[in-house]
Amino acid sequence: MKEIIGSIQPLLNHSIATFGKYSITILDILFIVPILFFDILLIRLFNRFSKKKDLRSKNYYKVVSRVYSGIIHFMAFIGVMLVLGVKLSNIFDFISAILNFKIFTIAGTAISLITIIVMVVIVYISAKFSNIAQNYFNERIFPRFKIDIGVRASLSKLIRYSIIAIGVLIALQGVGIKLSALTVFAGVLGVGIGFGMQNITANFVSGLAILFERPIKEGDMVKLKDTIGVVKSIKLRATVIKTIYNEHLIVPNLEFVNSIVENMSYDDLKLRISVKVGVAYGSNPYMVKKALLDAALSTPDILSFPEPVVYLKEFSDSSINFELLAWIDEPMKKFQATSDLHFSILDKFKEQNIVIPFPQTDVWIKEMPEDFQ
Repeated sequence: MKEIIGSIQPLLNHSIATFGKYSITILDILFIVPILFFDILLIRLFNRFSKKKDLRSKNYYKVVSRVYSGIIHFMAFIGVMLVLGVKLSNIFDFISAILNFKIFTIAGTAISLITIIVMVVIVYISAKFSNIAQNYFNERIFPRFKIDIGVRASLSKLIRYSIIAIGVLIALQGVGIKLSALTVFAGVLGVGIGFGMQNITANFVSGLAILFERPIKEGDMVKLKDTIGVVKSIKLRATVIKTIYNEHLIVPNLEFVNSIVENMSYDDLKLRISVKVGVAYGSNPYMVKKALLDAALSTPDILSFPEPVVYLKEFSDSSINFELLAWIDEPMKKFQATSDLHFSILDKFKEQNIVIPFPQTDVWIKEMPEDFQ
């Protein structure tokens, strides 16, 4: 038995990591794991007890939960320090050794845990500040200068991305990484991943083109191939479109650059709708025109200005065909307004006894067979 223990002991005392003058052995890990296990177990038991007693609905639950978790984690931390043989007076030295442990090197600069933490904190603060700045411009600056909604969306996104980019540069400079040393690395990396990221890069560049040229903007009703919907948001990689069926489609920005896009509200949010209808021969065309105009003006979502117009389009085989053009102020109302307008037309035609014919063919028989009955 002693021989077995003697053979295992060197393995257990084998150092697997060193932080300054402190080292962690396999035996330390075997003691640390149960401590962390009990730490998690005590937290879960508290959560289960709180759920059983319905304490989560109490106002004081969050405070009690955080205090309890803090005490348990602190006790576990002290236990780990004691296992590692760190005296309480030397805990800060041990933490400093861990934070300054070199992980890798970039452009001659040693990257440690504290370096990564500083970079993450700076980028996080930049992201938060970019959100604050974006909201401030959207709520205070843009309304004051009466900037269009689509322009607001483009400018606010550019402001946000610019602040984040500046934050990343500050983070790199702050930890001592020279940006000039990264140019060669970035060039090599760009060539290496360029072929694998062609679509992502193309969509990114297309997103910038959309933000600057603004062929579409948020709130526009567009038709892309067979999809009709309203542009909800334009991001650097993709654009979100909400269809008339309340579906959200994520469309790569490259589609808007390489495809023909029908923007139904490019210059103006007002949208024109068209209704084609045929009436029977013998109907008074002027009465039909008046009935169509009355139907349009009696439909709730149809605008009185620009005024609806009626055109007599053609004389077909079985009907006289008219086209009614009317305007609505919101593109998303197109299908509902068209449906309401159809109902109004049917009501007006019924009042005026105007008949909508169906195709029919008259067959003339010159001669009947003698045995035909």
